[in-house]
Amino acid sequence: MVTQNEKKHYKANLAGKNYTISGNASLPHFKATETLFNKQLIQIKTVAPNLSQGDQTVLLTFNALSDQLHKQAEIDELQAKIARLESELKNMQKPKKRREPKNAIGSIIDDAKHDSQARITDKLFNQGTTNL
Repeated sequence: MVTQNEKKHYKANLAGKNYTISGNASLPHFKATETLFNKQLIQIKTVAPNLSQGDQTVLLTFNALSDQLHKQAEIDELQAKIARLESELKNMQKPKKRREPKNAIGSIIDDAKHDSQARITDKLFNQGTTNL
């Protein structure tokens, strides 16, 4: 059994040249990377055939790093959104504290405020639905 720290070796053919790649990735990951590299290099050779192979691979590397930065920005944005949504959910799950009246008159006033707010909400809702 291969542990997480043990490096695997993969024989790849990149741009027509054989390399041995070492890393912790799986065999399917190495193969997918090799295939993607060669496909993208062919695309660059098609678009920029006058560039030397060295310049083509530099362009391929630049494109890969650019893609990596875009993906990291997406990850950062999604992680921030998750944190914000988790915070909102946490706040929604907290029981709302209702102010306890200090006396009977305060209780009557609180009930009247609540009833008034409910009537206003119902009135606004009914106005909004009759205009449709």
